[in-house]
Amino acid sequence: MENKLSKINVQIYPANMTLDDAIASSRELTENIKNPMLASMGFTTGYTIGDAREYLTSIINGKDVDKLKDGESICIFAATGSGKTKVIEQIAMSIPKDEEVKIFTNRRACKMQIIKDLYKDFDWKIIPDEQIDKIKFNSNIEVMTYQDFVRHKHRYHGKKMTLICDECHCFAEDSTFTVYPQQMLNFLHANLDNTRRIYITATPDDVLPAIWNIESLPDAELRPLTKDNFQEVIRKNPLKSETRIRHIYLMKTNWDYLTFRTYDPADRGTLIKYIDDNCEKGNKSLIFINDIDSGAELQEQLKVSHHIYSDDDKRSELHEIAVNEKFRSESLITTKVAENGLSLHDEKLTMIVAETYDPVVLQQVIGRARVSRRNPREIIVLIPDYSLSQLGSIKGKLYMQLSNFMKAAENPDFAMQYLPQPNPCIYYDAILKRPVVNDTGIKTIRHQLDDITNVIEEENIQPHAFVRRILSIYDKDIQNIESLSIGYNVKAECIRRITEAWEAYKISEKNDEAVRVLKEALKAACNETEAYPKTFKSNIQLDTVNEILRFAGINEKVYKSMVYGIMKDDSTSCENSNE
Repeated sequence: MENKLSKINVQIYPANMTLDDAIASSRELTENIKNPMLASMGFTTGYTIGDAREYLTSIINGKDVDKLKDGESICIFAATGSGKTKVIEQIAMSIPKDEEVKIFTNRRACKMQIIKDLYKDFDWKIIPDEQIDKIKFNSNIEVMTYQDFVRHKHRYHGKKMTLICDECHCFAEDSTFTVYPQQMLNFLHANLDNTRRIYITATPDDVLPAIWNIESLPDAELRPLTKDNFQEVIRKNPLKSETRIRHIYLMKTNWDYLTFRTYDPADRGTLIKYIDDNCEKGNKSLIFINDIDSGAELQEQLKVSHHIYSDDDKRSELHEIAVNEKFRSESLITTKVAENGLSLHDEKLTMIVAETYDPVVLQQVIGRARVSRRNPREIIVLIPDYSLSQLGSIKGKLYMQLSNFMKAAENPDFAMQYLPQPNPCIYYDAILKRPVVNDTGIKTIRHQLDDITNVIEEENIQPHAFVRRILSIYDKDIQNIESLSIGYNVKAECIRRITEAWEAYKISEKNDEAVRVLKEALKAACNETEAYPKTFKSNIQLDTVNEILRFAGINEKVYKSMVYGIMKDDSTSCENSNE
């Protein structure tokens, strides 16, 4: 598929397609898209996919949105750094001045970034942070956070608008700790006929069900499309007339510039030393953590760092980072406030620490470090290598969270009266005049529980299950995972593998085949760990075997006369294969 044209246009079956053509298209989809639900959606709606070296403007512009009728939508799913802001600008500016355009995002820092990118010629350094909310350059275009919009959503009910829903993965991701995603989804559902909707995100996987449920008929069931079931799915998939989504635009992503390393979440000392060592080389580190307590611990022990945990307490720093597209300190510790939206164009930013079990969050964090799509610099990404007990602890917290949501759902009136407000489980809708349960939050937590349960099951079979899953997502080699650890001692590992190979040889028949196996094992141990002074490209000889044994501190060697044997390195004793 790599030598295909950079753009692939897929027409849905059965309109203007034979069954054979539909099968061919479905195969193309499953080879280009990992998520079976997204592949299925693309098959239903039609899609265009751009090359990893190109930018979004190569496959979509404002004219494509002009084709949208009221009540219709499109999806733009492209990795960070693919030029989505330029596309947002083209779309917004192409819409007639008499039609309102709302550009939504989920963080105040994201809003600042979008405004800055839309109006690049403006000197943002002279604008106080508190004045940014009041800036409006085009009378019909407004950049807002979802949170601000839902507070005043009654003002917009029934209005004809184009809604650009940037970072729309937040409908799922943020639903576990706040109600605004549920409020926003309810507004979209109630205003389908009078709005045009553009959904934009780099990480659509978790939010796909929510978007599909909003945009499609209730009985239009989307079935996952895989290489093994496409003949069945193409006959049963919804018709294009059953969804309001007109097209999906995607960009391929090249993850070759990422180098993954792992760390033990319980071993803070090794992690801190690794970060400090990176900073002492003149580099910077972005550190994403799950909770403020962990952040405080890290900040206390790191040599140079600062933190941003919320929009409210660090507005001026967020403003500075958004304007300059870099942070001043060697290390920045942050939580979800900087997970998405911030664009860090800083050549010194070479390492990202992502303390998360959520692949969507991980990709968003990685996306903060902007690199050239055509010539990206290397980024080291540190991910936690969770143990079985640590995975169990994550699962327990999710169960507790789900229990709280379910209690509110079972008795909404009681929850509204006795639970502190606001809370993520439930809210009061003034228009409906009743409590509304955060169903989206419940679905998201259940999905997270299913996911972590699967990881635990995999961990029981083979260690490093979470790491294996992440490496697979990014098309990385899943062999020799132990060597990815920042605490990994390459010489010790090399010696361990040499010793293991030698002990296996000693109990073997010591024949030609046994020697061949020994040579290959020693060669692999030296080359793969890179701990031995030499690299071997061809077969090694017995003299080299014995040199490697001495390197490992093994006081024995292999010799051959009529048969293979083992001799003490001081030549004082001998053991041959016939003994």
